[in-house]
Amino acid sequence: MNKKSKAPFDPNSFDSITTIGNIIDNFPKLLSMDFSKISLNDELTRLNYEIISSEYKDFEYSNIKECFHYEVDKIV
Repeated sequence: MNKKSKAPFDPNSFDSITTIGNIIDNFPKLLSMDFSKISLNDELTRLNYEIISSEYKDFEYSNIKECFHYEVDKIV
């Protein structure tokens, strides 16, 4: 019987980064909204996501493509 080599537990191996750019295909209506007038964070909350990037500021972007790099987390 072969012994399996055990790697030390790495809690970071369970983390995955999801960005707005990763989820936009699931919510095409967001592409046509003006986020200088509408809160992107509020819209994402309705879709069970929240922006977790600390650099994000509401109402600073008119086009969601400018926000594709911001990280989001699924609300469960």
